[in-house]
Amino acid sequence: MTRFITIASGKGGVGKTTVAINLGKALADFGRDVIVVDANVSKPNIGIHLGGSVIVTSLHDVIKRDKNIKDSVYLHPSGLKVIPGNISLDALENLEIEKMPEIIHELEGLTEVVIIDAAPGLHHEAIQALRSGEEVIIVTTPDLPAITDALKTIKAAKRLDLKVLGVIVNRAHGDANDIPLKNIRALLEHDILEVIPEDPDMRRALKLNHPITYTHPDNESSIKFKKVAARLIGTTYIGGKHDSKVEGFLRKVGIKE
Repeated sequence: MTRFITIASGKGGVGKTTVAINLGKALADFGRDVIVVDANVSKPNIGIHLGGSVIVTSLHDVIKRDKNIKDSVYLHPSGLKVIPGNISLDALENLEIEKMPEIIHELEGLTEVVIIDAAPGLHHEAIQALRSGEEVIIVTTPDLPAITDALKTIKAAKRLDLKVLGVIVNRAHGDANDIPLKNIRALLEHDILEVIPEDPDMRRALKLNHPITYTHPDNESSIKFKKVAARLIGTTYIGGKHDSKVEGFLRKVGIKE
C-alpha cells in the first residue's frame, strides 16, 4: 500500500521544499521507492531546486488530463524520482486545482511512498495539497510567526482527518534567538521529529541542484534527515556512510522488511 505524506508549512520561507526533497532522498536511500510531487502549483520550486527548470510534462499537464501521471515522473541524477510543476504562468490557466487529490492518488500501487510538497499557508491550493495526503509533517522555523502559522496548519490538517506525524524545526541557529524546543512542543502539541540547523552546505547543495543528502551524506543535516526517514519506516538510523544502502540491499534480498 502506498503512503501519501504531505510536507506542509504555515508560511513560506521555512525550507519546506528542501525538507521534502531531502526526506524523499533519505527514504530512497533506505531502499524505498519514493516519488516527490510538487503540489505548489502556483509557485513550483522542485524543478528549480533540482536543475530541471524546463519541464516537458508536469503535474499541471496531468491535472488538465493532457498527460498520464506516469509520464510526469522524472529520475534525478541523485536517484530521486520527482513529479515537478510547470513554472509558466500560462500553465495556471483553466487549472482545476480541486482535482489534485484524485490525480495524486493515481500513484497508488505505483510506488511505496509519495511525498507531497504543499503550497505554504491555508489557501485553496494548500488545502488541496493537504487533502492529497493521508499523513502530514509540519515544517517550521524556530520563530513565533512561523510557529503560530504552523499551529493553524496543524488544526487544518486535523479537520481533514489527517494524521500529523510530527514537526520538523528547520533553519535553527541554536542561539538565544530561537524559540526553545520545549516551548515549540508545548505550543504545537506534537513531537518534534528533528531540528535541522541553518547550514551553509544546504546552499552549496542547492547551487549544485542536488539534495544535501546526496552531496554531503555525512553532514549533520543529512544525518538528521536520515533519522527522520528511519523513524517513518519504523527503524533506527545507526550512522555510517553505507548504512542506508545496506538497509536497502537487505530489504531487496528479503532479509529485512
